[in-house]
Amino acid sequence: MTPKKSLWDFISEVQLIVKPHSRHFHILCLIFLYPLSLFLLLSPTIYNLFDYFFIKNSLSLLSPQTINPTFLLCSLFLSFLSNCGIITIIYSVFHFSHGEPVNLSSTIKSIFPSFLPLLATSIVSQLIFFFISFFYGLFFILLIHGAKLFHLTLLPHSSPFIIGFLIVLPIIVVQTYLEVNWILASVIVVVESCWGMEPLRRSATLIKGMKGVALSCIFFYGFSGSIMILNLLYLTRAYDGFTESWFAAVLKWVLILTGSYTQAIIMLSKIAVTTVFYIYCKGNNVETAEEVGKEYVSLPFHDGGKVSQVV
Repeated sequence: MTPKKSLWDFISEVQLIVKPHSRHFHILCLIFLYPLSLFLLLSPTIYNLFDYFFIKNSLSLLSPQTINPTFLLCSLFLSFLSNCGIITIIYSVFHFSHGEPVNLSSTIKSIFPSFLPLLATSIVSQLIFFFISFFYGLFFILLIHGAKLFHLTLLPHSSPFIIGFLIVLPIIVVQTYLEVNWILASVIVVVESCWGMEPLRRSATLIKGMKGVALSCIFFYGFSGSIMILNLLYLTRAYDGFTESWFAAVLKWVLILTGSYTQAIIMLSKIAVTTVFYIYCKGNNVETAEEVGKEYVSLPFHDGGKVSQVV
């Protein structure tokens, strides 16, 4: 077995994989991840512009409550870009870590065999979480009505905020538990060419003994990305492109564009770390010891940042 590592070890290994091929990863980031983060940060501005042109200053038949079809189409397109970005980055990191040649053409081609399996696996995982939440909500409703039937008071003298928190807390715990166990699922779909429940089960098996690292990865990148997005959304929440001076508008656009790219880099780093984490967990798993004996086991870095493979 390979020695235990922390999240920072995986981040360091990712940097040593990405740095020699920075141009390749920057291109993938610009093509697939940058539009996603840019649209997310510009969504308040786009909504304000849509409201200005199509609701306030036109005789559009759309009511203010109508769902903007442009947003729906953009969301579908950005979901497509997101899955493509996940596939291409996983493919690139996995093959670069093995010292195999990868170019932009082969990376783009890797999307075709993995896109539908990744989409299906995502749908399966979301359905599982939906049904867990649904049955939990149904149970809670039955509990409340049962308490009323027997004239019982649940959580007496508690504020609505505390009650709401206690209702949401189990959902958060369950979601976090599932994310920890399924953190490697997307990598397994791309690398092992499987889909549906199989990547979820396989991820839960490989992650045993390393759930602390998985949890820290989710919290670290979730916190970093949330702070970046919330700050920039606060900056753009009231921006409509008409009511500010040109200097304020230019400054905000500079911050939006640079912030969006920073957010895209955070997303790239998380996908790459998850890929390296999968390689480590696979090499560290007892059930696959014989199989991994012929493959890549760990990613120790020596000799000025070069990858030295252990077989």
